[in-house]
Amino acid sequence: MKQHAFSTFDKMKALAIVNIFETSKPYGSYASLAVLNDGAGISFGINQFTHRSGSLLAVIEGYLERGGLVGREVIESRLPLLQKTTSAAIETLAADTRFRKAIQAAAITAEMRAAQEHVAFEKYLKPAIEACEGSQFVLPLSLAVVYDSITHGSWERFRDSVSPKLDEKAWITEYV
Repeated sequence: MKQHAFSTFDKMKALAIVNIFETSKPYGSYASLAVLNDGAGISFGINQFTHRSGSLLAVIEGYLERGGLVGREVIESRLPLLQKTTSAAIETLAADTRFRKAIQAAAITAEMRAAQEHVAFEKYLKPAIEACEGSQFVLPLSLAVVYDSITHGSWERFRDSVSPKLDEKAWITEYV
């Protein structure tokens, strides 16, 4: 069977669904920031990139590589801490208001937006599209569910608990 290529509009619908739940905005919020009490530390941006997962580090490195200047001195000085995912490093950086303000200020820049979009695509959307195509899913809602599950790290843990004999809508319903 031929693989389905999600249209740009399909991808935008899927992203909007997830973004509304993550940031309450259909296009996300590049400056959204929360400090999570589940050990993940800072959760930042359109995909709530976290310190513990390493996705926040990827965004910050992408921002700096793109020549981002807003907050650069503070951000660069915190890189050694951001590179560590120990509980102590996560707690220390989460309590660092200068760092949090620096990355939120950087969120207005094209460099930070591009870094967030790149990491979101490579780490989450691209694998979600591949997973959907591998399962022959064609619905934007299915893409949204898989994308959200990959973003939160639960896709691989739960996908195999659903019967592969179900049609797409039934499979997604049972998965959710």
